[in-house]
Amino acid sequence: MPDWGALRAEFPLLDRCIYFNACSLGPLPRSGRAALARYGQDWDEQGTPVWFTTWLPLLERFRGRVAELLRAPAGSTAIAPSVSVALSTLATGLPLPQGRDKVLIGELDFPTVGHQWLSRPEYEVEFVPSHDGMTIPPEAFAERIDSRTALVVTTHLFYTTGYLQNVRAIADAAHAAGALCVIDGYQTCGCVPLDVEAMGCDAFVGGCLKWVSGGPGNAFLYVKPELIPQVRPRGTGWFATRDPFAFTLQELTFADDARRLETGTWAMACHYAGLAGLELVLEVGVDNIQERLRDLTDRILQRCDAAGVRTFTPRERELRCGIVTLECDRPEEVEAELHAAGVIVDSRPGRIRLSPHWCVTEQELERGMDLVITSLSPPGEQSERRG
Repeated sequence: MPDWGALRAEFPLLDRCIYFNACSLGPLPRSGRAALARYGQDWDEQGTPVWFTTWLPLLERFRGRVAELLRAPAGSTAIAPSVSVALSTLATGLPLPQGRDKVLIGELDFPTVGHQWLSRPEYEVEFVPSHDGMTIPPEAFAERIDSRTALVVTTHLFYTTGYLQNVRAIADAAHAAGALCVIDGYQTCGCVPLDVEAMGCDAFVGGCLKWVSGGPGNAFLYVKPELIPQVRPRGTGWFATRDPFAFTLQELTFADDARRLETGTWAMACHYAGLAGLELVLEVGVDNIQERLRDLTDRILQRCDAAGVRTFTPRERELRCGIVTLECDRPEEVEAELHAAGVIVDSRPGRIRLSPHWCVTEQELERGMDLVITSLSPPGEQSERRG
């Protein structure tokens, strides 16, 4: 088991606040800060040759580390500036079955998932309901898949509840009916061990912003190797071609591997930081991080139960990781109060969301929960609790 106390020193932000918002933006590690400085130094010292000596090899290393995180075959991963862009690439490029026009999406999924297909009038989008506001069983997807269904798209872990879906069951149901399946794993990258081949999905999107602590601009996608030759995005860029430096204008020949899913010039500073985050998380071990987060969220749920605070997160460890959401009738006000008290949380309509970083100590967790529970109390009771 990792030495969490020693690892905590890698994240200076944790010395300045109690960080309960890692599922939104992971804290910058020292290795990431050093990587950003190295980016500036490499650019300044080399100029244009840096592309060939350092930057293109770094991008290849980044793709390789993504493949390691996802347990994906070589050549099946690509870089994107955001998950929204990655989903847009898939929405226009995946070889969906002909004559089908329905896309199934869970009603607890992140908005950008719905927006991608709602913006395309050729598709009818059906949202799979949640009967408890917390989970959606795989059977709810399966019973809505029919001969019109082209695609099932859903998130691996729901951002408002922390519920970890059985995506293999969802993918199997889609495939049994001749549909494809795309999984958005942004909330599980770096906190849940991933194996895209075992998931059975046709494509997967994720990124380094959250639990990987790699910052924005570092999204990525995977496509099943046998589908890659059939993927032809309707929007592209010169770095998606087989030989970008041939500078062909009047013909388009996509790369043979997943690089065909990329677009134009990369924002290199982002990828320095993203690579640092990936390598740190892989060194620590995602399986270790998952167990640590389940321990921390166990305690958050215990504290909420003892205080009579309603939560919207599964009790079973195997059905959650990293996130606990709490009922709150004034979430933005409570978020601001906690921020002023040195506790960083996130708010969503009707809820406060807690996602402790895996290096938060047990003592910090208890102190943070004292403040959270006090802030959730009606204003008249807060002074009594503090007193």
